[in-house]
Amino acid sequence: MARCVCGASLRVDVVLRDAVADERTRFALARAISLLGPPAPSFSEARSLLATSGAPLARGVFRAFAEKLLEVLRAQGARADLRPSVEAVVPVQEPSRRSLRGLVALCILFGLLGGIWVARSPRFARTRSNVMALAAGEDLPGEAAPVPSALSTAEISRRAGPSTLTLRCGSKVGSGFFVDSELVLTNEHVVCPPGKLMTAVLADGRELLGETVASDVDLDLATVRVVGAKVAPLPLGDVTRLEPGDPLVFIGSPKGLDFTVHEGKVGFVGRQYLGTGYVQFNASVNPGNSGGPLLNGRGEVVGVVSMKIENADGLGLALPIAYASKLVSVPTTPESTARWNQLLERVARDEEREVKRFQVDTEQQVVLSVQRVDGLGLVVLVVERFDSPPTAVKRRMELETEGKTCTLDLEFEDWRPLSQSLAAQEDSRRLRWFLSRGLTRGIHIGGARLPVETCSLPEVGTAWLKSGQGSGENQERIEVSLKDVREARETWSRNPTGIQRWERERFKQRLAGTRSREEEERWRSAFGRARARVTRFEEERARLRKDASSGKPVAKRQQEVEEELKLASQQLAELERYAAEKNVPPEWRR
Repeated sequence: MARCVCGASLRVDVVLRDAVADERTRFALARAISLLGPPAPSFSEARSLLATSGAPLARGVFRAFAEKLLEVLRAQGARADLRPSVEAVVPVQEPSRRSLRGLVALCILFGLLGGIWVARSPRFARTRSNVMALAAGEDLPGEAAPVPSALSTAEISRRAGPSTLTLRCGSKVGSGFFVDSELVLTNEHVVCPPGKLMTAVLADGRELLGETVASDVDLDLATVRVVGAKVAPLPLGDVTRLEPGDPLVFIGSPKGLDFTVHEGKVGFVGRQYLGTGYVQFNASVNPGNSGGPLLNGRGEVVGVVSMKIENADGLGLALPIAYASKLVSVPTTPESTARWNQLLERVARDEEREVKRFQVDTEQQVVLSVQRVDGLGLVVLVVERFDSPPTAVKRRMELETEGKTCTLDLEFEDWRPLSQSLAAQEDSRRLRWFLSRGLTRGIHIGGARLPVETCSLPEVGTAWLKSGQGSGENQERIEVSLKDVREARETWSRNPTGIQRWERERFKQRLAGTRSREEEERWRSAFGRARARVTRFEEERARLRKDASSGKPVAKRQQEVEEELKLASQQLAELERYAAEKNVPPEWRR
């Protein structure tokens, strides 16, 4: 209906409250408005209107459409008012004076009779209240604000696909998306170092050159300049609006298959990993997806696809787009900022709990993993904290399944500090986090062969390996395939001599390592004593010189100290020459 029963117009004008100053935001907003279709203004009209405060973005539209337009504006931080639509008066032929008098009298008569009925009508009271609310730009009583309908995956792909690209740096392949006509946002681990050009493959088939502009290693974010791209940027959304179960779409190049579209759903918002809160989503993530846009149901970017969760099927993590505000402009509102700060506080609490849990867990030995090694069998890796560097450590473990338990006695001879183990991995970001939280101090990773040849267990199914013996000790356990156990027993039966020889060699290496440590300690002690002797006599000489200047009789002791200092310095120099002849490492001489 265009009018209510009282005759008032139900149409409204949507008037922009403040001009949109930012050109990029104005561009994205004009594009979003034009996609609403008539009676919304076209892209060029909207772009021009958004630059003027108080400009009418739509005239004489129904409230349902006006609410859609308001929702689009709010998503980009813009504001508008709803005002009653002013209709043009159409001139008509003036009636005669006599006819006019009769018409007025007739209107008065019917107006009095109808007014009495209408004034008593509850429908009139409701209608008048609704019209007044409409004029004030408020929601009608009992009417919820309309929720924009989600787009289909095909529609999101059609809109967002042209604004994505594939990045290639040598053998590395990743994805990205445009946040400006020539600026791309992606992951830091897929781009080339600054100064080195990479290949940018656009959705329209063009191959251009890209160069890293800025990066944040800890967040794994980077921006890339692609000169000449001239691509429409993707709109950035509000990640704090996501709820578990919401549909998601992401576009990337898994395994080099450019511009592949994936569907998924939100699993969790703010999943803590290394002190950062991620969007956990349920979808298959593969190498090449990194850096691609994670899009909500309205086709807005809410995250950057960053990684998959190892040892899990169909679970991925995307960095919320709000983190990208360090590199690019991300639209916000006071409400979204408040929600984002609440999310960061929750992530910080989760991180603190993880740190405390790690510290408690490593007070006792924790089973890390069980790995198959060709020609050897099964090797178990454990994590344990020591006050001093460990050597050979004996531990007891249990392998249990279907009510059967096999007790295993192991000797862990190979220990490596956690910091060295992490440094050998590519994920240096994880090492930086461990170091910053002080979690590597005293933590070592050890390995030993599992002597499963002594176990009599079923050949199919699953067993569980735990550290310690009995139900009262550490109940942390790890799954072990009984098929792997059977194959490890077969490996032993085929070559027990070879495995025993390997173990003897490891023993010799450990013994050599022990001797090496003992030798290192002897050299360190020798140099420490020699330097301490020199330092002691230098300090006494300085003290005697001060006493002599004050008139004290110390000449005889001064001469003795000078001779002792000369002898101590000669002994230190001789020790240095001898160590050089024996090729003693410099760090042993400190």
